[in-house]
Amino acid sequence: PSVTIDDHFFQLGGHSLLATRLIGRIRAIWDTPVTIRDLFQYPTPVLLAEHIGTNAAGNPLETVLPIRAASGTGSGPGSEAPLFCVHPISGMSWSYAGLLRHLGDGRPLIGLQARELTDPSARPAGVEEMADGYVAEIRAVQPHGPYHLLGWSFGGLVAHAVAARLEELGEEVALLALLDSYPLPDGFVPPAITGREVLTALLGGRGAGLDVRCAGTVPDAAELATVLRAEDPILGALEPAQAAAVVEATAGNLEMRYRYVPRRRFGGDMVFFNAARTPAAASGAASWAPHVLGHVEEYDVDCAHWDMTGAEPLREIGKVLAEELRGARH
Repeated sequence: PSVTIDDHFFQLGGHSLLATRLIGRIRAIWDTPVTIRDLFQYPTPVLLAEHIGTNAAGNPLETVLPIRAASGTGSGPGSEAPLFCVHPISGMSWSYAGLLRHLGDGRPLIGLQARELTDPSARPAGVEEMADGYVAEIRAVQPHGPYHLLGWSFGGLVAHAVAARLEELGEEVALLALLDSYPLPDGFVPPAITGREVLTALLGGRGAGLDVRCAGTVPDAAELATVLRAEDPILGALEPAQAAAVVEATAGNLEMRYRYVPRRRFGGDMVFFNAARTPAAASGAASWAPHVLGHVEEYDVDCAHWDMTGAEPLREIGKVLAEELRGARH
């Protein structure tokens, strides 16, 4: 089908992988410093062309990433309460972009990204400290509830902690949705944080077979960043220093994840999406029962854990989320 200058990249089915490929071609042809953040902000050809003319690039790793910005008006695109999307283990929220076409023009989509991606001194001591920081960022965008939260994998643990903290502050959380995210089972023995562990966390099964010098030792950020930029097209869109920051954030998030047991309890309901091709020791409902007072509604998605934010899984997930958001208070 033909594409006009006013067509929206993500409404046409664009997602983070296609976005990085498009950005790569734009950089190669026009030698301009455009980033994925610019594509989120200027998603049509005419808007992106106007922005490229300014020769100013947005930082794609900033903590608050407006995948679709809130409009601040009472109607039209971006006018509803945002869906806040907490990053997975990488610290990056780009992978949620594929939800845009499924949620409707009125719903802002705000990614929350690890603060240490842009400020190494901002690394939190643990998941709850991270969650408290994101609560402050969320309230800066939306001062009061009802709030809508989504998290994949490690991001689901953080989203649950954010929801519980918002409740402690007297706010309403109308939607808490998790993508294949489980608390650690009793008796879990954490593995060492090695280069191989970081590669697997970022690349899934592909990371297990890569040959790197620091595979069994403490992660070397520069070495792993070089490997990741060559192996992954999304990470390949980053500058070397940015990719190294992702490695450092991932190692830190793994450490936090391996010692985190939810302390706060969330009083509302939870929507849980299970990656059906990746067996889990227990269901989402059973795993979260000690930490959620409400009902846990489970949905199976026909994919593996690492594919939860692929185009087809997000089509299924987005359909359910759109219905849940319509049923929630705005």
